[in-house]
Amino acid sequence: MKKIAFIVQRYGVEVNGGAEYLCRILAERLSRTYEVDVLTSCALEYQTWANWYPAETTMINGVRVHRFAAEYERQAKLSGRTEHQLRKLTDLGKRGVWGWLKKSYYSLKGPSIAECIENWPKYQGPYTPGLIDYLKQNQQQYDALIFITYLYYPTVAGLYVAPEKSIFIPTAHDEKPIYFPVFPPLFNKPRAILFLTPGEKRFVHRQFKNESIYNDIVGIGIEPPRAVSEKSTAELIGSDADYLLYIGRIDAAKGCDKMCEQFIRYKKKHPSALKLVLVGQSFMPIPNHPDIIPAGFVDEEVKARLLMNAKALLMPSPHESLSMVTLESMAVGVPVIANADCEILRDHIESSQAGYAYHTYAELETAITNILTQDVSKMAENGRQYVQQYYTWQTVLDKFDKAIDYAASKK
Repeated sequence: MKKIAFIVQRYGVEVNGGAEYLCRILAERLSRTYEVDVLTSCALEYQTWANWYPAETTMINGVRVHRFAAEYERQAKLSGRTEHQLRKLTDLGKRGVWGWLKKSYYSLKGPSIAECIENWPKYQGPYTPGLIDYLKQNQQQYDALIFITYLYYPTVAGLYVAPEKSIFIPTAHDEKPIYFPVFPPLFNKPRAILFLTPGEKRFVHRQFKNESIYNDIVGIGIEPPRAVSEKSTAELIGSDADYLLYIGRIDAAKGCDKMCEQFIRYKKKHPSALKLVLVGQSFMPIPNHPDIIPAGFVDEEVKARLLMNAKALLMPSPHESLSMVTLESMAVGVPVIANADCEILRDHIESSQAGYAYHTYAELETAITNILTQDVSKMAENGRQYVQQYYTWQTVLDKFDKAIDYAASKK
């Protein structure tokens, strides 16, 4: 039996995050055919990376998890300053001789690009040098190392330890950090890269010119829920009215502030009992409005009940690399109303014909009204067929087997 390790910034059943949930379900699935370890931090939340779990080895659903304490919490101010310096020095380097002279001057006054590249991942966190030391001392016991998410220190530092047997799942999308000079070497380092969607693959190849690296589009396996809460939705949210649903991190970076504003605007124009139910941990103030219901972080059975009875799922995020909840919604026949500014979400909607993609408030308003007033049975069936065709576990696991065999083989 081959032995593999996942390296990810956070891990645990209590952790609220798309990439982290992706890692957990992959690790649990692959543990049926591989010996699986997870190397991670002690953090529960990403804003500070504060050590919450004990620094120990534990078993979670059949997977061995090694936790390493962060030496310090997220250095937000230092990270911000370093990002500013990286952008300034990188931009000046593109402006000919005069730009080069200015770049040299600023490098003398402050940190160089090389220093910024070295320091930024440490400030970004979670800074877990113990994890990297463990990897250096123990990498030989693993046939393949699987790194999930490009953005954080465990991946940025860890991918350099044994790149010849490393598989990279970047969960990449168009956002400011991916243009930093930290990342071109990283995206050209691994033995294999696995993408979640065709849109992610297009973006990464366009940005990093790394088409020669072994790669595949693996997606993720999506199944209808096996169990749902015994409580009715009326009991769960305190209302028997129709509702729209958001599931995920409740954060301005996910477009949730604008989503709430637009929902309140819709309700003023279209008075009704319609509610907006928010499921997930909140990282922003939620408007105090009688028709916006924060449900908090819920278990899978409650989530399934709320999803199956929603009129539609709202996905306002401008940046997604897969959006599992979009696929979960389609799997149970619930239409999705998604932000068309996100290429990945737009691809899902256009390919499935199982919802609406919107750019403007007017388009969002039309989408909500259509779903509330028209027959959506065709959309529901389209969503189920889309997931069944492209996102089954057997297809995903077969592709992982091929990638692990490739990473484990000698060049």
